[in-house]
Amino acid sequence: MKNKINLILILTLLLALPLFSQDDEHSSEVNSSVPELFDFHEVIYPIWHTAYPEKNYAMLKEMVTEVNSGAEKIYSAQLPGILRDKEEEWNKGVTKLRSSVENYNQAMEGNDEAEMLSAAEVLHSDYEMLVRIVKPVTKEVDEFHKVLYMIYHHYWPNKNMEEFGKAVDDLAIRADELANCVLPKWASENSDEFKVQSQKLYDATKELKELKDSKADDAELEKAVEDVHDNYVALEGLFG
Repeated sequence: MKNKINLILILTLLLALPLFSQDDEHSSEVNSSVPELFDFHEVIYPIWHTAYPEKNYAMLKEMVTEVNSGAEKIYSAQLPGILRDKEEEWNKGVTKLRSSVENYNQAMEGNDEAEMLSAAEVLHSDYEMLVRIVKPVTKEVDEFHKVLYMIYHHYWPNKNMEEFGKAVDDLAIRADELANCVLPKWASENSDEFKVQSQKLYDATKELKELKDSKADDAELEKAVEDVHDNYVALEGLFG
């Protein structure tokens, strides 16, 4: 009896392996984190929350080595697949950060206090803009994008209809959550436009699900997938 139970457990694990492998295969692609960028927060935080408000110029100077070291890692960082559409914007942001780092270095070589404070402020601002580029505006937007990414870049082009079907069902749930989410304070000025565009995205997603459920032909599904993708891009563009 014990051997039979062990055999069942082994077979269950073996059957589950493809599922685990598939998740592992794409887990890094759908993670919108850029570790090098968020590691740099450990450098920015003491500059912005201690040295800058306290006008601790000695501390600002002491941070130069850490600023340069952390920034160099950001310059060579690679964006995950889910952020591929933001590469151009990211590269522009990195160029601005590089300039503000150079400015910080120059300011800290002298003793002009106003210049040092200004350099720290610009460095913080350019860092925050990079964070805004890669950080989803809300958790609901991020969760929707993760599912859409797999549909748009893997399941649909590879005609993996089993995974496509399950993902579309999931996307419909995510679209409903997204349409009812609350924007953070920094993005609240776009709340009206967000409400309109999230409804368009919900409608496009609902249409895709209905077509999938009715077993529509490939041409109709192709158009519906593109409509969802276009509406998502338009929504994300509100915060670009």
